[in-house]
This record gives sequence, C-alpha cells and structure tokens, in this order.
Amino acid sequence: MEYLYSVSCTYDGDKSPHWVGRYDNAIDAVNEWNKFVDWGMAVEYSTINFSEPNGKMHTKIFYRNGNVGGK
Repeated sequence: MEYLYSVSCTYDGDKSPHWVGRYDNAIDAVNEWNKFVDWGMAVEYSTINFSEPNGKMHTKIFYRNGNVGGK
C-alpha cells in the first residue's frame, strides 16, 4: 500500500522510532496524531512527529514532568 502521511513516536531521543503508523489519508493520520496525549513509556520525554506529503512535519514533545512542547 502506498502511503502519504506518517505518524511516529520516539522515546528519549532514540535514533529509531518506537512506533510508526503510515496512512493514505489525512483523516486517519490526524486521528492517530491526536491520540498521543502524554509521554507514554518514555523515561524522560516522547517525541511525536506527523509528516505530510508536502514535506511539512509537525512535532509534539511530551515531558514526564507534564510540560508539552512542539514545533
């Protein structure tokens, strides 16, 4: 299957993602992106990336202390 969008979750600055989802439509990708609401199983922080077909990437960073960052 060809995909256009991807959502990935990386813990604590690891080089490889802990999880990757690939989607052929924006609705499913955004719904998955919205499910990430905390640091998950990370020790310090988790980084969630959402990539669009035009090359734009959105990032959410959830810290264990409750802070949330993004780009």
